[in-house]
Parts: sequence; C-alpha cells; structure tokens
Amino acid sequence: MAEKAMVVLNSLAGIEEGKEAIVEEGGIGALLEAIEDGSVKGKEFAVLTLVQLCAHSVANRALLVREGGIPPLVALSQNASVRAKLKAETLLGYLRESRHEASCSSP
Repeated sequence: MAEKAMVVLNSLAGIEEGKEAIVEEGGIGALLEAIEDGSVKGKEFAVLTLVQLCAHSVANRALLVREGGIPPLVALSQNASVRAKLKAETLLGYLRESRHEASCSSP
C-alpha cells in the first residue's frame, strides 16, 4: 500500500499544483520516512518525488534540510538500488548548489 502511495505522490509531483499540495500537506516528511523505512521500490519513488519537488525550488530544498533530510539521503546514496543511489546523489547535489549559492550571496 505504501509503495502505491509513493507512485501516486510521484505522479502528483509532475504538475505544479501537485507539488504545492504535497509540500503544504507535509509530504516531504512522509517521503523522508519512506526513504528510511520503505521497500526498495518505495524508496526509489520517494527520492524521485523529492527530486521533482526540489529541482527548481530553493524553498523546498530548505524545507527538506529542516526536516532532517540529509542523513537519510546520504545513507540512500551509499546503500540502495542503483536508481535510488543516482537520484539521492542528484538531490544532494541540488542541496549543495543551494548552500553554495547562499554562501556566495552573503556579504
């Protein structure tokens, strides 16, 4: 059941209204839980959904960090399916970009 929910969230993240709804309803925390405790496929869909939510949103990246997302993503990038590892690495790259941009824009 949880795996199917991850598939649905991934589909919703493909449209702007869906992204907004996922974030507003606390979906980032739920996706992080799926990364920590889900099935192999559930983890893949959860991290893919997070990539969609964070690819073009600095605010969502910041929320992901505040929700404690870095440790589960690092763990996933080291010990998961090839697909999940690649997506986790992509997402960690987005987080590094945001951090770098923030440090460059500070006086």
